[in-house]
Amino acid sequence: MSAKKKKTTAEKQQQMSETNPESRNQKLEEVIETETSGEQSEQPDTELTGEELLVEERSRSKKMEDRYLRVNAEFDNYKKRMIRENSDRLKYFNLDLIRELLPSLDNLERAISHAKSENNDVESMIEGLEMVNKMTHEVFEKYGVSRVETVGEVFDPNIHQAVGVVESDSIPENHVVEECLGGYLLHDRIIRPAMVRVSGKN
Repeated sequence: MSAKKKKTTAEKQQQMSETNPESRNQKLEEVIETETSGEQSEQPDTELTGEELLVEERSRSKKMEDRYLRVNAEFDNYKKRMIRENSDRLKYFNLDLIRELLPSLDNLERAISHAKSENNDVESMIEGLEMVNKMTHEVFEKYGVSRVETVGEVFDPNIHQAVGVVESDSIPENHVVEECLGGYLLHDRIIRPAMVRVSGKN
């Protein structure tokens, strides 16, 4: 370090000692940064020629270009992989649900086959169909699907769809009297409203 720089540094350090402690650290950092940049700016006696500097800059530019191309290629590959994974996820989204419903389908096919046979036992066939119905509802419940409550409930246009009005003395007005078609919810979202008849005046 030259005598001039040492003198400047000493003056700055003296100024820092006179200031408050809060700004002392900040000024110390500024002094260190000034000295460091000053040392870096000092070039050796043998300076590079213009042609050598040009070659060096071209080499650095080439490295930066290669790095950019490599990072860009990696990002493109990442985007393609994410698109492919999301596509596969959407494509097979219902795989678990379908797998759970297959036993119900098997039992339904057995019930149909049994109904077509010569030995028609109506009671056993009804029992088999009820079992299929129960299994299917259990699978739906496992995946957050629930049936909309209807008969005896207050008519709610958000989950019920009125298809008729029935006069009834036993059920209060604006209550569901009969379910024509079941409605279903997925968690708190309506899949299909229940088709119902409501008590009231024609």
